[in-house]
Amino acid sequence: MPRPRRKTATFSFSGFLSRNIRTLSGLLLTAVLAGLLFLGMRWLSDPYRFPLNVVEVKGDYRYLDRNSLQAAVLPLTTGGFFTVDVAAIRAAAEALPWVYKAKVQRVWPDKLRLHIEEQQPVALWGARGLLNRHGQSFVPQDTSALRGLPQLSGPAGQERKVLKAWHQVCRILKPVGMQVTRFGLDERRAWHVLLDSSIELELGRANAWPRLYRFVRAFPEVFAGRLAELQRVDLRYSNGFSVFWQQAETGDHMDKQG
Repeated sequence: MPRPRRKTATFSFSGFLSRNIRTLSGLLLTAVLAGLLFLGMRWLSDPYRFPLNVVEVKGDYRYLDRNSLQAAVLPLTTGGFFTVDVAAIRAAAEALPWVYKAKVQRVWPDKLRLHIEEQQPVALWGARGLLNRHGQSFVPQDTSALRGLPQLSGPAGQERKVLKAWHQVCRILKPVGMQVTRFGLDERRAWHVLLDSSIELELGRANAWPRLYRFVRAFPEVFAGRLAELQRVDLRYSNGFSVFWQQAETGDHMDKQG
């Protein structure tokens, strides 16, 4: 019987070397590229090589103090064109009460452009704050120039609800030519209205807008021509309201309308 032949392993040094040279070449090339990238980033990030020379502020604003904006933003612009932290600059600008939104852009080769959208106040809020047109409250240092705005109030977190309700009340009262100077929601969730003629309207909690419509419908017959005598109208009744008239000599008295 013939003996089986042994298989002998062969080793090709040239093939092994060729494969490893390719691998080493790839690793070396990767290392070189990484090093070049690192050096390039360091070169680009050098603030002395690409300094920011201009900070441009754009936007229409009436109440924002430019010095306050400058004090908040300029200390953050010390980096170079590629390294300046635009997110930090935007956050610093938007932290100012009168800034609603800020947008920061790099403009080649040495400019930083800051676009400011100012808050648009529509009402006073609480003791010291303001409401913007989105129903968001903010508290600037000085609101003395805005005392002509209507005064709104309500529990914390109810700003948007109160603003929306104020718009509704203004629409309902428009046919009788009355303006709202104070409007609020108390802790019991009852609505209170003060008109420009110093007349108070008590709307209560439920069915506030139907009650206000009732006042408007009754206005020509009951109240027209007597606004100077009118003090307060309590509309918290299911089918009528109570009227409190001002009397110079005998004091206030009430008429209940059914």
